[in-house]
Amino acid sequence: MRAAWLAVLVLIATVAIGLSVRRSSDGEPPHLTWVAIAHQYGPVGYRDPAAAISPDGRWVAYSEGRFLRVRPTGGGPVVDVPAGDAQIRHLAWRPDNRTILANGDSQRGWVLYDRVDGTRQPLWRDHPELSARDGSGASDTVRVAALRQLAWSPDGRSIAGIADGRDGSRLWIVSTDGTSAKAERISAPISFPAWTPHGDLACLAAIDGRSRVTIPCGRTPIRFDPDLEVLGPIAFSPDAATIYVGMPNTGGTLDLWAAPGTGGRARRLTAFSRDSYAPTVAADGTVLFKTQSYRTVVATAPADAGPVRSLAAFQSETPSWDPSGRWLGITYGTWRRVADDAKYPDIAQDVGIISADVGEPATAPARVVHNSNSEDQSLCWSPNGKWIAFHSHKEQSDDIWLRPAEGDGTARRISTLGRGAETGWPRWSPDGNWLLFDGASRTTKKSVLYIVAVDQDTGEARGAPTEIDIPSLDAEISHGEWLPDSQQIVAVVKEGPGRHAIVITSPTGADLRVVRQIASEHDAPGLGVSPSGREVAFIAPASDGLFQVFRLPLDGGEPRQVTTDPSNKTQPAWSPDGRRLAFTVWNYDAQLWTIRP
Repeated sequence: MRAAWLAVLVLIATVAIGLSVRRSSDGEPPHLTWVAIAHQYGPVGYRDPAAAISPDGRWVAYSEGRFLRVRPTGGGPVVDVPAGDAQIRHLAWRPDNRTILANGDSQRGWVLYDRVDGTRQPLWRDHPELSARDGSGASDTVRVAALRQLAWSPDGRSIAGIADGRDGSRLWIVSTDGTSAKAERISAPISFPAWTPHGDLACLAAIDGRSRVTIPCGRTPIRFDPDLEVLGPIAFSPDAATIYVGMPNTGGTLDLWAAPGTGGRARRLTAFSRDSYAPTVAADGTVLFKTQSYRTVVATAPADAGPVRSLAAFQSETPSWDPSGRWLGITYGTWRRVADDAKYPDIAQDVGIISADVGEPATAPARVVHNSNSEDQSLCWSPNGKWIAFHSHKEQSDDIWLRPAEGDGTARRISTLGRGAETGWPRWSPDGNWLLFDGASRTTKKSVLYIVAVDQDTGEARGAPTEIDIPSLDAEISHGEWLPDSQQIVAVVKEGPGRHAIVITSPTGADLRVVRQIASEHDAPGLGVSPSGREVAFIAPASDGLFQVFRLPLDGGEPRQVTTDPSNKTQPAWSPDGRRLAFTVWNYDAQLWTIRP
């Protein structure tokens, strides 16, 4: 019996050693190399920087706001190319290793950058609108600016892209010179077209309620084990045997996976605390991908300058003071994850309250004000403290909602701009009679100010919001605040790319006055007004290159820097007693890595 047991133990040990050796051999971690860091210019209205490796593997291109950066993958200086006038959220290399296709043009949508000549020019300059016939023989047209997620074919002769219509998606394949095009209607929602090395066109498509890789695009789904949803861009190995994809883990962030090109058992390549995804592949098999770094925390500092103190130890932003100065309204949650943004605006963003006086940073909101299954953001109190107004996308809206400040009262929608209006942060007039907020104009679609009369005792809106017409202002308004007399409004506006200004106007749009112009790449920075109304707190780049809080006299004079610690700030709010400033401390980057699976 002992001999039999000994034989069994020897067999188990032998198998265990064999399995251990196999795990050690098969589980050898791939070689991971850090390449670059792409900095984003703000937390609101921005998305993860785009990045791609050149086909020869020698260059990496990535975006920072409206700027394209190109540099050697092994390190070195950044190639100087002209800036765009809008954020770059997608880019692709041509097989010639010098031409980069990117969006980020407010008029034409897509442009071509030449790495060698350092130039930038519109894509298909002579063809702003494309025409084609689909499989049924029906004609179709699309504006170049309406195409999304363009991808260059391996031979460099064609560009694929997606156009959305009322009857579904269209997959467009256009010759490089823009003179000929084909369009195919795809019944399922599609995204992120990607060419295989053999010239087939794949993409992600919603099949059975889940985003899957399909080859050809929109048709045959490729199923992986584990059977997880695929999100973000995809890429193929040079022999097409492997598909690199981003798939969510149990924590809700994406990991990079390598899966067989025909489907089957997938292998996880990364496990970062934030999203790691968006692969591109060089001819030698090197895979470039990005990991997201996104942090926002509400903090305060003395209004006369002093140390910055964190009030929250969890993701939070858009602080606003209650009338007593004891509490701060905040936005909190886990947004900017790819899995969230894929469902925008139904993202993990809620509104709550934290104490403004704590010994240690809070680990959770002291109270949840509203937590719908959509975006809830940026609350403010009525001057008498009875009501809370906030922005929400709930129930297919993009509007301002109102609820009692205490208890579990039902929220009521008091504006009807609807989805796509990008309604901003509400602010109550000091006399308690009006709510002010920004949102898209129904006529021009530019961001403007709206005003609506609201009774702060009953919470009843007296009529519909009306747009404040400011005929002498040629700019987009990103945020407005009341001055103490409730007869003047101070706002931060965007005059053009990298150009902002602080202006004062009336609720009728009359008597516009420019207080100060600011050179800054930080959009939607917010603004705070001192209780006396003599100063505003605003955000601007400091000499250290970081976005810091400054104070500015409204009757003239130079700004004074309030914060100096090495972190970016946004969304300043002045306490009712004038002694403190609350704001959001933020960091938003994409770390770029290469991996050899």
